[in-house]
Amino acid sequence: MALAKLQSESNQRAYLNGDLNSSTVTALALHGTELIRNSGGKWSVDMSSVEQASSAGVALLLEWMRAADVSGVTLSIEHLPDHMRPILTVSDLDEVFEPLLA
Repeated sequence: MALAKLQSESNQRAYLNGDLNSSTVTALALHGTELIRNSGGKWSVDMSSVEQASSAGVALLLEWMRAADVSGVTLSIEHLPDHMRPILTVSDLDEVFEPLLA
């Protein structure tokens, strides 16, 4: 299992890597929410280095979507891993995420 990390490149962009599961997303949710609030209106997360993700990874993204909405921030998700798409589909969330995918 690879430890998950969220690394900020700038106020408006971060990189997410590692495994997203129930034991890793709580700290990431708090860190990402803080980055979103301080982004100045636009924030993107690059997920190209996420190795594995469970439904907890989808819950993490939903939390960031809520934080962005409350903060008036435009959220963009780059390189959503292919292995997360079936979770979105079975959860009927494809249409929710589609506008955010870059």
